[in-house]
Amino acid sequence: MKRLIVAVVLFVASSVASAFTPSSGFWYNPSESGRGFNIEIQNNVMAVASYVYDQHGNPIWYTSDGIYNEATQTFTGTFDSAVGGQCLGCSYVRPVLTSGAGGPMQIVFTSFETATLYFQGGSTPIQHFNFGYNGKNGYLLGEWAFSVNVQGAVNGQWINFDRYYTATDGTVYVQGNGDGVPSTTALGLYNPSLDAFVVVTQDGAGSHTTYDLTGDNSRMFGAASIGPTGAPPSGPAVGSRILTPSELGVTAPAGMTVNAKSIQVAPSIAVLQQLEQAIQAHIRSNQ
Repeated sequence: MKRLIVAVVLFVASSVASAFTPSSGFWYNPSESGRGFNIEIQNNVMAVASYVYDQHGNPIWYTSDGIYNEATQTFTGTFDSAVGGQCLGCSYVRPVLTSGAGGPMQIVFTSFETATLYFQGGSTPIQHFNFGYNGKNGYLLGEWAFSVNVQGAVNGQWINFDRYYTATDGTVYVQGNGDGVPSTTALGLYNPSLDAFVVVTQDGAGSHTTYDLTGDNSRMFGAASIGPTGAPPSGPAVGSRILTPSELGVTAPAGMTVNAKSIQVAPSIAVLQQLEQAIQAHIRSNQ
């Protein structure tokens, strides 16, 4: 019952969203290391702190705030400065605020984790800074709640991803088991060509649930298919993180271990190969 309630809540939250909400956190251009942007969004209000430099190379930071346009995935504002404020350990001094000191700015988001920042005289691509996970594949590590809405009926699964599985062709997948249903085996990976996370769970002999989702390290949205490999989409689907890898008990990638929160049932190689084939077949049919 708890899983069904969580699944319903997830669908209520996702059904009212007309477009994606960008990932909160640090953003930067990997080719321009040394400056960055902290982007936070609550409801449709976005706040941006820019850690950059002036023309003489002196560090300076700007703040920007305003409405995030969900229809166009665009934020428009100005680089506002604050100077003469309180130092660490000093008595409070109210800073002098200057609106638009750094000129106008705009951020056009192209996905949960990619965007282009426009400023006076130029632009730069930026992306969400992933510093806590081993690539996008690592986003799946931990515990996730996946749900699919099939004509108003919500089906949900909680999966503990706690291991890597390397196929014979060298492809690295993330492997897990059902929480409370350890006999359920799951396999997933991030596919760059689809810019999507593909997760397949074993539901029975010859039957799978295949999730095709986009998102970040905390939430994902897309569609799912229930049935044999190649079955058409059954309905919209969502994924929501429940536990991080550290909370689940997963150690560094070099030596995967789990604690009592994750109860494993070792699947046969045949089962893993079936899930692997289902994932690759889905990727080929959607490229």
